[in-house]
Amino acid sequence: MPPLLPVMAAAVLLQAGNGLLQALLPLRMQAQGLSAADIGMVASGYGIGFAAGCLAAPRVVRRLGFVRAYAGLAALMAILVLALPLAGGGIGWFLLRAMTGIGFAGLFTVVEGWIGSGTQNGQRGRILAVYMVTTKLALMAGPLLLDPGGDQPFRLLILLILLSVLPVAAARPARPALPTAVTLDLRGLFRLAPSALVGCFAVGVVTGTMIAFAPLYGLRIGMSASAAAALLVALQGGSLLAQWPLGALSDRRDRRIVIAAVAANGAVLSAGMALLPDGSPAWLVWTGFALWGSQVLCIYALCVAHACDVVPPGRIVPTVSGLLVVWAVGAMIGPVPGALLMDRFGPSGLFVYAAAGCAGLTGFVLIRRAVRERADTDGRTTFSPLPAESLTGAAISKPRMATDAASVETAGGEPSEKR
Repeated sequence: MPPLLPVMAAAVLLQAGNGLLQALLPLRMQAQGLSAADIGMVASGYGIGFAAGCLAAPRVVRRLGFVRAYAGLAALMAILVLALPLAGGGIGWFLLRAMTGIGFAGLFTVVEGWIGSGTQNGQRGRILAVYMVTTKLALMAGPLLLDPGGDQPFRLLILLILLSVLPVAAARPARPALPTAVTLDLRGLFRLAPSALVGCFAVGVVTGTMIAFAPLYGLRIGMSASAAAALLVALQGGSLLAQWPLGALSDRRDRRIVIAAVAANGAVLSAGMALLPDGSPAWLVWTGFALWGSQVLCIYALCVAHACDVVPPGRIVPTVSGLLVVWAVGAMIGPVPGALLMDRFGPSGLFVYAAAGCAGLTGFVLIRRAVRERADTDGRTTFSPLPAESLTGAAISKPRMATDAASVETAGGEPSEKR
């Protein structure tokens, strides 16, 4: 654990900055007079950039090594943050936000790949639990640093990003193994783990919509603005409490059964929330969102673990990158029909949509399991609680394989041989 503390500290600083940026940009764009459609376009730009970053990150890490890749991406992020206040219109904001998505995807690839490679089999569960809790708390705390006036938030964000470089540069080299494969093969992944691929897409559709519209749902059922915003905290809080117990259960059972059961629970909870009358007590709505988050927000990690059970070890990094791309595509597509249903049926339309998505995933996984024998899972290790937006599964869902000198990083943080 101590050799990984500096890298975890970098992740905490980075997530705090990410949370600050998520809260800052919509307020700044609204102050500049951008329309809701423009702000939505900029938000989709981040998803597009993040997906592109997931595709490129394994290749960057393979070429530069972990330390140099992190330092270069952090410098790029600092430049982008300096440029954000200069964005003059929707197109400028869109391009810059897309580039920040690429930067964050690369930075978290470096951090989480390093942590996964430096963790022993018997310690992975505890160390990753600490990592997940601390970084998610930092993400939730980031908006508390916000002071919308002037350029001070941008300076604070640059400070957090550059501070995160210091522990990475000072960390004792752990010689993390570099990925041996960097190409994306969604067709091959669908043949090996269709439940994982479809599950990540479905979760992107449902959770992307829920996170985008949760505050609006609260406002439309009569909650105050602050109470409606707290629904997002309830969602994340529920996932924090449940992700590890569900993952441990999936280590003992067929992961597909656990995925189907959790998705079915999500469908039932969604149906219950759709029947909740307007004007319900805030505590009841918060509780419902926390329970919903404790199920649906945990499905992505189960899907990653299932995929990593069946792919060759050398292809785990591009596999997890591919799952993130599929999730991001779902998160970009999902809000459009979700918004139409909310306009058609009122606030309950949000949960009607979620119920349909969860029920569809349940049916698909059960059908796939019925027609296909359980894949051979010799050598599978413990589950790790990953959020969507995480690449840690690339290094921790399979036992680490021995590699030759050409595939590890030198003490100086650079690849020992260029290929």
